[in-house]
Amino acid sequence: MWRRWPAAATMLLALAGPVPAQAVHRKVATLPLQHGVIGVEAVSTGRVVVAASTDAGNATVSLAADAAKELTDSIARISARRVGARSTRVYRTVATDPSTGAGIQFARHITKGASSYRFFFSTGNVTGFPFDVSRRELGLVTSALRRAVKTAHALAAADSA
Repeated sequence: MWRRWPAAATMLLALAGPVPAQAVHRKVATLPLQHGVIGVEAVSTGRVVVAASTDAGNATVSLAADAAKELTDSIARISARRVGARSTRVYRTVATDPSTGAGIQFARHITKGASSYRFFFSTGNVTGFPFDVSRRELGLVTSALRRAVKTAHALAAADSA
């Protein structure tokens, strides 16, 4: 009986046809920040994966490369806004993965001329956690996201060729 197992497995694999290629993952950045770690990776399926870990929790969010580009562009616009000496405002942008409900929210809180920056990572099951970053750390995350978008597009183009 055991002698037939390898033959049966070989036949099943032959009947199944060619195995689809695995998606290629390319690590773009692992950023150890003051309040935790953010990792950014590009995937040949045209997606950008952002993983965050803090004392408050862990989350992994997979975004389409175009959604990640929109998020990055919005963060750049929000962080470039001038700050009034007496204004109190909150600017926000969100990107979500429609298939899982997981998402990333970015907010800039302006109070009396000073700004604070915060990401909120949602796991899609009504849980999530905040992740505070400094202006310098925000630049690192934004740069990593931009590189990941370019890499994801390049990997997807190479994968389809």
